[in-house]
Amino acid sequence: MTKNIIATEHSNAQNEIPNSAQDKLMLTVDKLTIITATGIQLVDALSYELRQGQTLAIVGESGSGKSIASLALLGLLPDSLTITGVVQLANTAGMSTLPIANDKARNAALQSIRGQSIGMVFQEPMTALNPLHTVAKQIAESLRLVGVPKKQWQETSIALLNDVNITDPADKLNRYPHELSGGQRQRVMIAMALAQQPDILIADEQRLRSMLPCNMRF
Repeated sequence: MTKNIIATEHSNAQNEIPNSAQDKLMLTVDKLTIITATGIQLVDALSYELRQGQTLAIVGESGSGKSIASLALLGLLPDSLTITGVVQLANTAGMSTLPIANDKARNAALQSIRGQSIGMVFQEPMTALNPLHTVAKQIAESLRLVGVPKKQWQETSIALLNDVNITDPADKLNRYPHELSGGQRQRVMIAMALAQQPDILIADEQRLRSMLPCNMRF
């Protein structure tokens, strides 16, 4: 038997958005179901909608499938899992259906939305960050992907680290992940995600919310 997870809206009274923008549908998930090769149901028919300016919390016990339900949207789950349901994402033409079913074309098709359409801050920074690269190099890669000129990388990176309240950001740019505290590593991951200015940002841990810049905090 799977544990229950639910999607619940959280209001954003401090950062109100005009009704016309708030009504824009950004993401719909309909009956997302994930099953292992041995028939164990990890996620059972999860459905929700996300509108512009809205914060949505996926609530459930540890092991209830919250993280893998998010990873499924980005095609980051093993091919051994059976994934069904319908996921639609807003684009310039309206809504497009994402190919979440586990086939060989899935990862390539979903790669284009990672980072810019949907960004994700992962739960464990030591596995998400590259231990061989400095903070500067890892943020620069995010900036490169969105076309920020190389001459602006350092200035923009410092601004991003300031936004997530990292002290002495110029110094931290030259550090490697193992030279930072756990909290600093999480803030670096948030800065990397924000660098690509995603339409939707997934924080795979509730306490990451407090690390977001004030204008993105809900």
